[in-house]
This record gives sequence, C-alpha cells and structure tokens, in this order.
Amino acid sequence: MGEPFRALLFMLSAVVAFVVAVVGWRRRRVTPAVGTLAAVAAGIGVWSTADGLLMLNEDLETLQSLLIIKFAAVCAMPAGFHCLSLAVVDRTWRLSRRTALWLSVEPALVLAALLTNPWHHWFITALDPAGLGVDTGTGVGPLFWAHTAYSYSLLATGVGRLFGAWLRGSRLQRGLYGSTLLATLPPLLLNVVSTLGVVRVDYLTPVGFCVTTVVVYWSLVRRSLHELVAVERTHVFDMISDMVLTADLSGRILDLNPAADRMLRKLDPRLPARLAGTSAADVFGPMPVGDGMEVDHTVVDAGGRGVDLNVRVSALVDARGQRVGWAFVGRDVTALNAQRRALVEANARLQEQVAMIEALRADLAEQAVRDALTGLHNRRFLMEALGRELRLAAASGEALSVALLDIDHFKQINDRYGHGAGDQVLMRFAKLVGGRIRSGDVVARYGGEEF
Repeated sequence: MGEPFRALLFMLSAVVAFVVAVVGWRRRRVTPAVGTLAAVAAGIGVWSTADGLLMLNEDLETLQSLLIIKFAAVCAMPAGFHCLSLAVVDRTWRLSRRTALWLSVEPALVLAALLTNPWHHWFITALDPAGLGVDTGTGVGPLFWAHTAYSYSLLATGVGRLFGAWLRGSRLQRGLYGSTLLATLPPLLLNVVSTLGVVRVDYLTPVGFCVTTVVVYWSLVRRSLHELVAVERTHVFDMISDMVLTADLSGRILDLNPAADRMLRKLDPRLPARLAGTSAADVFGPMPVGDGMEVDHTVVDAGGRGVDLNVRVSALVDARGQRVGWAFVGRDVTALNAQRRALVEANARLQEQVAMIEALRADLAEQAVRDALTGLHNRRFLMEALGRELRLAAASGEALSVALLDIDHFKQINDRYGHGAGDQVLMRFAKLVGGRIRSGDVVARYGGEEF
C-alpha cells in the first residue's frame, strides 16, 4: 500500500472520527457514555491526522512535533476507553477529579519524555522519515515500552469490565457490550502484533479504532439508552434506605446493604467489623420467617430502648427452585409507631371532650326547657309540645286532653308564711303531680301557681 494512499486513508478516518466526536458531544447530556465516546473519537481523530501528516513529511523537526501530537492522542485513547467502559456498564458513573488526575499522570509523563527525548533518547531512539516517524521494532526505548505496558493494562481492564458485564447483562445489554467488544478487539490485536514486530500493520490501528467509535456510537443510539446502559445493581442496593439483608437457612448473614449495617450496629455497637457469617438471631432475636410474610418485630438496642421493626420476608431459591435462604427487607418504624400511639391517645381525648361537650349541650338544652324551681317543663316547652300534639291529634283523629291546675289561695300562703314556704308548696305540688302522670304525658309549670 503506497504512502499517499495510506495518508488519504488516515485523513478519511480522521474526518469520520471528528464527525462522531461532534455528534456525540451534542448528545452528551443523554448519558455519560456518549460524551466519553465523543472524547475518545476526538483523540482518534487527532491520532489519525497526525499519522497522515507523518506519512507526508520527511523533515525531522516536523516529525518530532507530529510525534508529540500523535502520542498525546495515543495516550488519551486508553484512558478514554477505560472511562468509556465504566460509563457503558454503569449509567450513574461520572468522571471524578481524582480519577481524572491519575489518568492524566501518564500522558503528562509521556509528553515530558518526548519533549526531552533529544537529550536522553529513552522514548524514541531513532526516527524513520520514510514511515510513521518511528519504527517500533528498532527505534524505541524503555520509556516507550513502559507507556505501552500501561496503555495495554488500561485497555485490558476495560475489555475485562465489558466482558464481565456481558456475562451478567440482559439480552439487550449483551448486544451493546458484545458489539463494543467486537469493535474494540480487532484493532487492539492488530496494534499488539504490530508493536511486538510480528506484522507491520500499525498504520491500521487508528483506522480500526475509528471503526470502533462508529460501531459503539451506533450501538448506543439505535435503542433506548435507558434500556441499554444499566444502573449498576450494587449502586441501587447501596442507596436503598431500607434495611436489606440476606441469610442462609441457619440464620447466618450472607450479605447486607449499608442501611442494614447501620441498623445492626445501632442495635449492638459491639458487633464485629465483618457481619457476613454472623447470626442474625443474635441481634434481632428469634423472628418467624415465611415466604411473603410481613411481621412487626420489636428488639431492644444497646441502650435498653425498644426498636420497632417492620420486616418483609422472602424466600431465596436456587436454579432448581430449592429454598436456600431468606431475604429480609425492613425499616425502623419506632418513630412512626410513637406517632400512631400519640394520635390514638389524642383521638381518645378528643372523643372524651366531644362526649363531654355533647353532654353539656344536652344539659343546657334540657335546662332551657325546665323550670328552675320545680324541675318540671316550662311554658316554652309546653307550647312547643302542645302544638306538636295538636297536629298529631288532628292527623290521627284521636282526642287530646289538656288540664290546667291552679293552687287556690296561694297568695295567702306567701303573705302568711313567706315566699320560702310558697316555694316549698310549689315543689311539693310539682312532685305530687309529676309522680302521677303517664310516660307519654307532659306536665309543665304554666306560670306562678298554675300547672
């Protein structure tokens, strides 16, 4: 393959890589995987451009400048692929400052080695004006091989991460992980055999990685990213605020989330640092278990205070359907139960107050229609009852009897014996009359000594 043709191939690959970088960067807010892929594609575009220019230049100073640009992009590619593998398998992943710092250490050292290479020749021992600027078979030094080992370790880590995710993923997710692996491995293997001097095809490495970015981008966008790019289960498990704990059939703890760890140590601060393998009954006490069971369980913490737990129990089964343990999902409902008890007590007090108010209201209503002295109904009640009875009598045709009683010479009793004696006579008369009426009759003090 002629050098002009190879240079053209590099430039075409660079154009494709830059297009993927621009399109992916515009969609970077959808998921970190697309933004990371855009950065990787930009690095591959720079790499391909530098290689294309290296094919067309023979000036040693120009070659040295282009090599610095090329290796800056080459160093960025393994770091970018490492980040891409993290973003693909875990949608919640974000590049932290700490990770960015340690990933930038090796590229900075490589650039420093290249800038100072004319004095020590530890990275490049001889330039090749007729090729890609350097012959990896004879023209590189120990720093180049250190850089190569570091880059391959990052790439191998990313490949291993994707392969592990492919083994654990769903059918849709396996399609993304598998396409990423299939697109990455061929150019990576070509780079390995070329670097080791088995076959001189290193000029195809950036072209192959350019194809990788296109395939990976297509895999990311052809389906819903929210279906393909999974949230790592461990993150969900760790973020659950409820206690989640699994135990074997003997009650030994198999695994637990941070919320369960905090709960257990709240109950007993003396627990060992590693809780897996300890007995759950030692902390919770005996607790009934059954598939689908929900129980309210009270335990006593280290301070002697009762802790109310609401626990849901589910059976753990193996591939043959045999029960192998239990899963417990629980939460501390002590404060909630205290609020419920306080609410019940407040409701009981309110009911008592309502009953008291109702009794007072009834008493006041009764007092309003009673004569204060005799205790009989007053004239107001009499007129209401009389009107009601008249309507009933007119409707039914039955007779209605009304008797008006008067105490003769009552004024003489008041004049001779005083009003106190008169009141005694009125009360005695009211008791006498009230004791001789039927249950449906009405007796009332009409006014003065009239009844």
